[in-house]
Amino acid sequence: MSVAMHNALLESETRQATLLFELGWQVDDPSTYILDDVDTPRERSTKMRAEYYQELHDGNDAYQANNWLVAEKASILKAKPRTLVEVGCGNGAFPLSAAEDVEKVFAVDWALSPKFGDRPDNVEFVQADVTQDSLPKADIVCSADVLEHFTPWNVTKVLENCAAAAPLQYHVIACYDDGHSHLTVMRPSAWLASFWRYFPDARLTRVDCRREKHTQLVCVITNIR
Repeated sequence: MSVAMHNALLESETRQATLLFELGWQVDDPSTYILDDVDTPRERSTKMRAEYYQELHDGNDAYQANNWLVAEKASILKAKPRTLVEVGCGNGAFPLSAAEDVEKVFAVDWALSPKFGDRPDNVEFVQADVTQDSLPKADIVCSADVLEHFTPWNVTKVLENCAAAAPLQYHVIACYDDGHSHLTVMRPSAWLASFWRYFPDARLTRVDCRREKHTQLVCVITNIR
């Protein structure tokens, strides 16, 4: 999309987020929903466990190859962090790359990818359920294509844990239903309103069409200035 169209979309989504926030909208409280704010494919939620993701890491080519956060490295390093946490590290491509530029990387996931076996001394793998377990303290918490894998009633728990771990945040979020494992599907505006509960300085900095499909919106939310 053109720069003008992109900026207009950012402004529109931010205005909508402001409205949701002022109305007391909350992703974990369906009584606050307005029309179809959130798609909650609950029938898929029962199988989303560590074992399920371990199977994907072990046998799914896409899970072993993709890491959407690598392309965001330069933007994240603008914050000049000494330590960082990646939630949902997957194949470990981003922690291994970031380790070249920061003192310590905590790579968090509830399943260990076979691609992430060899790690430098400043990369620590942390196996955890971030809906329950606290995250390591760091300068920044980041993720890519992770938050949408949690149910709406767990999204706020994860954001709360992120807030307790670091003052700075950088998250890439898929805003579409993959028909597979996305459990919270909502527009960028709703994600931004959710972040504002814990990060009042968060802002929507980018909205992209993945694979050049307008039905596959991806947004970036951060409080890096």
